[in-house]
Amino acid sequence: MNISVLDIIKSDLATNLTDGTALFEVIKAYSPSEIVISFLGIRRISSLFLNESIGQYALLNSLNIQELKFEYPEDKEMFAYKVKDVIENALLGDEYDHFVDNALHSM
Repeated sequence: MNISVLDIIKSDLATNLTDGTALFEVIKAYSPSEIVISFLGIRRISSLFLNESIGQYALLNSLNIQELKFEYPEDKEMFAYKVKDVIENALLGDEYDHFVDNALHSM
């Protein structure tokens, strides 16, 4: 099943928490092997949006999240890197939180 982020959030800016929650609510019922998440038509994505959608989904599907497929606009190579980072960080869990805490304390 192809799931279009643009169709779900009705905007080409995937940047806020509410839109991230909307995407998560659509994808959470499916296993990673059943869907392709399409970012076609999206102009910008934020970590906040991705953490609330893909990050939360990765936590629910940690054993098979690598089966999840994505479709990105040709001119937005950075989208794939951001999504990969969010998934990796979600899977690190407490270890990632520790890295962030240490970075904040060193400032």
